[in-house]
Amino acid sequence: MSPPPSPLFKCLLLWSGWLIAGAALAAPPEKGSANSAPITLQYTSAIASYRPYTDQAVQSWYNANDRVGQIGGWRAYAKEAAMGAAAPVPVDPHAGHHGEAQR
Repeated sequence: MSPPPSPLFKCLLLWSGWLIAGAALAAPPEKGSANSAPITLQYTSAIASYRPYTDQAVQSWYNANDRVGQIGGWRAYAKEAAMGAAAPVPVDPHAGHHGEAQR
């Protein structure tokens, strides 16, 4: 023969019964009226504005390197990426060198 259930067990059993009964008797969600118009859905393709890859014009590596030097080198690109700028800002890479800032 097993021992009788503890008072705590009886209390928990009673509360769980009340919770289940309350959930079962909860008011059902309101249904839409029968006269409401059906919902119209609109489809917009995610690739409708897709632009395929196009090759860039080929240029000499010498001119490309000179252009990077004119706009400030890798630091200009890092600054652009950090600030979210759309286009690089030309920067004089030699500003402040050779004592020019002391004049």
